[in-house]
Amino acid sequence: MKEKLTIKRPFVETYVAVIVAFVTVLMWLFVQNFFLFVLAFFYLLMVSFAHWYVRKASQIFCEITQQHERLFINETGHCCLRIVNPTKLPIFEVAFRFRSDEHMKWVWSEGELEQSVHSYRIPLQLKKQETLEIDLHVSAQKRGLHSWKEAEIILSDPFRFITIHIPISRQHLPCFRIYPRIAKVNIPETNSWKHGFRTAAVSPLYDETKIIGVKAYEQESFRSIHWGATAKTGVLSAKKYEYTQGDRYAVYLNVLGSTGYTLRPDIEYLIEVTAGVCRQLIAQDCSFELWVNSMCENGIVHITSGKYRKQLHKTLQLLSSLTDRDVPLSSSYFYQTGFRLKEVGAIPIIIGNPPEKHGGWLQVVN
Repeated sequence: MKEKLTIKRPFVETYVAVIVAFVTVLMWLFVQNFFLFVLAFFYLLMVSFAHWYVRKASQIFCEITQQHERLFINETGHCCLRIVNPTKLPIFEVAFRFRSDEHMKWVWSEGELEQSVHSYRIPLQLKKQETLEIDLHVSAQKRGLHSWKEAEIILSDPFRFITIHIPISRQHLPCFRIYPRIAKVNIPETNSWKHGFRTAAVSPLYDETKIIGVKAYEQESFRSIHWGATAKTGVLSAKKYEYTQGDRYAVYLNVLGSTGYTLRPDIEYLIEVTAGVCRQLIAQDCSFELWVNSMCENGIVHITSGKYRKQLHKTLQLLSSLTDRDVPLSSSYFYQTGFRLKEVGAIPIIIGNPPEKHGGWLQVVN
């Protein structure tokens, strides 16, 4: 945290005031010029008042309340400033200044913020023992962890001889986690999902003994056609299976390009698709685990299998923290390790360039 910074004009420095006082006494004793004496007296009076005023006014303090901690891109968040003047002095020259992350756009609902690059300034005036509440609204422009870099209160005496910068501790500054957009995706199995029933993508989980009805034919396999219902109705019909199949998935996000050495230029789109796939799985009451082609302290970035909103929250939090500085693995090693360690029976869903030596997976985005 920065220390309190005091900026003084040269002629209000203590040693200057002492010299002026000494010269004034000498001039009064030897020259006895009343006009110069009065001029020096008023100078000393103004300097003394400026020092006393800023010492009292520096008791001002600010409290920051963050209403939202997690936002989606372009969603609006809210932050409240409470600036308190505990003294019996009015403060006419005071401002609140903060420097924000470049991907956050701030708006003051009651006025216009003075902005310079990513630094914002709010000029204020405080009556004696007054408390001001300021509502700031923010619009996030990019996913990630974004915060204020610094904030401070700037105040001066009425003559602007002395200016004090009172910093606010970094631990009290707002910090927002911005989630990625959630894309609308079409998982290859959604044709059967929209009827409320799922079939497995691999034969060990495909149980034809659990037929509970018929439905319209939607390009399923030849053996899924219900010939009896088709003969009776004259409309091609398919078997409807019990709601128990294919409810475990392993989602793989591969951020490497086709060369296997460079990052793909459309990483943001892949992340949005991953979020969309995971939300779709949660909506269909499926459990899933997530593998991301990136290194962490414990190996490959991985979220263990789970379901419901808590699992989706973990996924969005992880996806929001991915950066260009992350170190990916080779695609072959990523898939080899991810397929070996995934939950038994989980159906792989590939987002990005697919594996070369494995089969039995679903492709969402190539």
